[in-house]
Amino acid sequence: MIAMAMACQPQLLIADEPTTALDVTIQAQMLTLIRDMRAKAGMSVMLITHDLGVVAEVCDRVLVMYAGQVIESADVRTLLRHPKHPYTMGLIQAVPHNARGKKRLYAISGNVPSPGEWPQGCRFAPRCQEAKPICLTQNPPLLKMKDGSECRCWLHEPIATEEAAEGTEAL
Repeated sequence: MIAMAMACQPQLLIADEPTTALDVTIQAQMLTLIRDMRAKAGMSVMLITHDLGVVAEVCDRVLVMYAGQVIESADVRTLLRHPKHPYTMGLIQAVPHNARGKKRLYAISGNVPSPGEWPQGCRFAPRCQEAKPICLTQNPPLLKMKDGSECRCWLHEPIATEEAAEGTEAL
């Protein structure tokens, strides 16, 4: 499949779960192949995956989606070291680690809403342990953070824009 996709010399390769159901050896070979093709062809790769290990190894920038919306965007190191959205934090907590021993894996409580039946307000609010009253009534915008990341969450304050700063100077 990859050879067929590459025959057209695309500027963008969209790889949807390219390592699903592969053993770790073949998975590593697949990721090396994608990395090499990206470097040789000078193309971009959009990797769609649920595997944060693959994200950490291959990606430069990450968009985390929940219920059809981008809820966080950051470079891979920032996202994995300093996640801002409660859903992203939950995903990272749910990654199994050998050092945890026989502890139960972390699971985000609740259920993902059905498409078209989104809750009022933030789509993650019914499952969020940090939800505030505003989360239940208003869907937050994707806010730009000081570190260059973006987060769709009322727990964070956006960076001051030049327009806002100019408006306060006039007062």
